[in-house]
Amino acid sequence: MAATGVVYNAVAEVDCLSTGGPVATVTAVVTTSDIGNANERIGLSVYQGRGRDGDRLGFSWGVANLDMGPDQQPYQPVVGTCMAPAPFAPVLRGGFSVHHVELEAPKTPGR
Repeated sequence: MAATGVVYNAVAEVDCLSTGGPVATVTAVVTTSDIGNANERIGLSVYQGRGRDGDRLGFSWGVANLDMGPDQQPYQPVVGTCMAPAPFAPVLRGGFSVHHVELEAPKTPGR
């Protein structure tokens, strides 16, 4: 937390990583955490900015993502595999490098 200088840590098991140009998304299930969100799936996105457009980060817990249950009460739905919000938050220090690799079509014998 920038305001207090407190650093929190978590360990998570990645279940999806995808890239497209300067953007990467990852989802993972938290295994241990300083803030008590173990067993929660999270989604992260990264944008590698250029020039005046700096790097950006998106994170599933930073957006309003509420559904209404049968009792008409709002609840936080589960983040699905390979789902992350757009990178909305500017990175103030440090940065990211996204290395996108194009998928190759499978080679069919005789074609």
